[in-house]
Amino acid sequence: MKTLIKFAAIAAVPAAFAASPAAAQDSESYTLALSGSVASNCELVPEGSGSYGVDMLDTGNQGVLTIVYSCNSPYTVSLQSLNGGMRHAESGGAVNIDYDVEASFLGLGIGATSTNSASMQASPVVIVTDNDWANILVNGGTRTGNLDLSFDSIAEYAVAGTYSDELTITLAANY
Repeated sequence: MKTLIKFAAIAAVPAAFAASPAAAQDSESYTLALSGSVASNCELVPEGSGSYGVDMLDTGNQGVLTIVYSCNSPYTVSLQSLNGGMRHAESGGAVNIDYDVEASFLGLGIGATSTNSASMQASPVVIVTDNDWANILVNGGTRTGNLDLSFDSIAEYAVAGTYSDELTITLAANY
């Protein structure tokens, strides 16, 4: 009889394990890798082309061009001068009067930068760079900047005639 009780106890232990929930011993999972992308998008306002009359004898500030731009990735803003200054048409370019451009940008925490048209002729001069992803996210990549054009003392060598230059402002993603 003692043998029968021992046998019944031994048989009851596996039955107790069989009565536990099957989910604890059997599980499955599925891992789904997610991916996506967002294209870089930069916008400059104004864009295209425009014109502005410059007073060749005024050495003061020639006015302000306000630009608004946004870029959802790191970017640079650069300036380039076609002629390296105001090219005198009648002299075939023998007279070329350089000018300064001061750029200031709101919300970047940087002071105004200044560059000369002669230094912008061969290649664009970068006037602002933003590589701060967190700043771009928080501000939506939107900034406002002012460009001020001025001449050094030119009255002593400004000659009669017509002058021209093309100043190109470029916003480019660095991504």
